[in-house]
Amino acid sequence: MMTSTTNKAYTPGIALFIYIMCAFLSLSVFAEPTKNTSPNWLSDWDAVGDDARISAECRQHKSKINQCKFVATTDESLESLAAVIMDVNKFTEWAVSVSKSKRVFQEEEPEKVYVYTNYDFVGAYNRDAVTLYTPEYDKTKNRVRITFQTVDKDVPKEDLRLVRFPLMAGYWQFTKLANGKTEIELLSFTMPGGIVQKTLYYLYNIAYVDASFETIVALEQQAHKPRYQQFNIAALNLK
Repeated sequence: MMTSTTNKAYTPGIALFIYIMCAFLSLSVFAEPTKNTSPNWLSDWDAVGDDARISAECRQHKSKINQCKFVATTDESLESLAAVIMDVNKFTEWAVSVSKSKRVFQEEEPEKVYVYTNYDFVGAYNRDAVTLYTPEYDKTKNRVRITFQTVDKDVPKEDLRLVRFPLMAGYWQFTKLANGKTEIELLSFTMPGGIVQKTLYYLYNIAYVDASFETIVALEQQAHKPRYQQFNIAALNLK
């Protein structure tokens, strides 16, 4: 009886405490600074890197992994650059750290470009991913955008030690400029998973920026090869 009476005596106080706490938490949510409009991001966009020709800016995801955007201007044509990206079986010739690249599921879904890729990771287990590439052509803006994102499709691993990327998403965008040059834009967010993401994210973020600079330069060199110089928009068969 004594315990029951005591609990009843404190019930109004507990209810009032809960009400006050709920009101406080509600105010805290609405009073959150507008600088970071999404709870998924821990920072705003900040310039990074020291490349004189390629600009870069990154923001930090709540996972501590950075999303980055890179912009450069090149003499290579929009068509040749897009042709390199869509030649998915040749990623090993130019893309930094790619050790295997092969189009898959072509018979089942011929209209979609799925790519199975292996990546060499220095100081950690190598990675793999199954990624869908989707090209789009905006005629009014003289622009090609090729989006990419990992998908949940099963491809047998040749090496069981490979760690599957939890997420790779972004786009390559090529815009024809009035002066005849082409603007390259790369937006990418890649979560490596495993111990790299849990404890080595700082080193991963630095290496990711450097590798992206190298990849853009390698893309330009690949696009300059004769076999990519012959492409036009019609030949690329873009949507």
